Amino acid sequence: MADALRQKANEAYLDDDFESAIAHFTQAIEIEPKSSDLYAGKAQALIREERYVEAIQDANTAIELNPNLPKAHLRKGIALFHEEEYEGAKEALEEAKKLGAAGEVDRWLGKCNAELEVEEIEPAAGTLSFTNGSAAKKSIPATQKQSSPEPTPVKASPQFSAPTPTSTPEDKPARPSSKPEKQKWQEDSAAAIAKAAQEREFQGKYRHQFFQTPAAVEVNVLAKNLTPERVAVHIEKQHLRVVTKDADGQQDYELDIPLYGQVDVAESKHEILKSKIEIRLRKAQPISWPTLEKSEQKAAANFSDPTMNIQPSYPSSRSKDKKVDWDRVEAEVKKEEKTEKPEGEQALQKLFRDIYSGSDEDTRRAMNKSFQESNGTVLSTNWKDVGKAPVNCSPPSGMQTRNWEQ
Repeated sequence: MADALRQKANEAYLDDDFESAIAHFTQAIEIEPKSSDLYAGKAQALIREERYVEAIQDANTAIELNPNLPKAHLRKGIALFHEEEYEGAKEALEEAKKLGAAGEVDRWLGKCNAELEVEEIEPAAGTLSFTNGSAAKKSIPATQKQSSPEPTPVKASPQFSAPTPTSTPEDKPARPSSKPEKQKWQEDSAAAIAKAAQEREFQGKYRHQFFQTPAAVEVNVLAKNLTPERVAVHIEKQHLRVVTKDADGQQDYELDIPLYGQVDVAESKHEILKSKIEIRLRKAQPISWPTLEKSEQKAAANFSDPTMNIQPSYPSSRSKDKKVDWDRVEAEVKKEEKTEKPEGEQALQKLFRDIYSGSDEDTRRAMNKSFQESNGTVLSTNWKDVGKAPVNCSPPSGMQTRNWEQ
């Protein structure tokens, strides 16, 4: 059943019907939830539909099921590139290439390198930069600075305006009347304001994002070039805390959040990469988290449990009293398709279709290239041989090759 759905998904993809391909892949995954190929195939269809976050989630699931699957890393890299996460995309693409992916992986790596070069140039040129709601800063060369005795007030944009510090009874005690108490009140108020400002600075230095699969939540803190001794990750049953330090050993960032759901601490882990801190939290229950942080929002239904899936209803012109067992009808049609034995040219074409629909990208590339370059006389599935040089025409015995001009 899953193989038939996979074939339908591949055929829909070749017909540029990506929505149908996604639907067929989803149904096949419900039958074979441990198939990394199905998740990778669905990720590719999601990329073509520009649903990049979902593609990243499915690619992550494929990698979790089979870390050595090149196309899963490739599709994760492509989706991350479209989300403008170029460092993460580059790491995924490099892993795909290390595992043997060829062809388009080099093109996407070139795109990543070009975007990363632009990112390095832009801050040096004095462009605006924003970090998680912190105020904008612009570097202006001294020769360009202009003096103005009374600068004209400019209304701050609400999107990037710095948050107004708020105080609570715990942060700021009531204003006293006596002089000693007033001095102490001023000192306590200044300390509370400084502490709040430092916390905002810690939280705003790096961006973080999260993705999830039915079994896990991946949290990425986008901090570059950190060493293990400068990072501390604390994972508790329903709490996550990440602290980083600068080169002098002083704390410069903190992510301290209560998690939406509970996690398995023993099965959770983290890794410090060149471009980020990657934290993988194993869910205690396979539910879809609407947010990373604890909230009142209701969790989605258990999307990994086949018993929670509602069977689709099919339109029918028949009376409601006469119900049709569409599952039985579908099974009979599939049985007829399997027992049907095409002959001659039809049998050959069916064989080619079956090979093509069940093949990986390299095999398909080899079949297309060899068939086109040889004028239909050679059909190879070995990309390592076909990709090295043009495929020459190889006519059958008793025939010879002639150009159209002759």
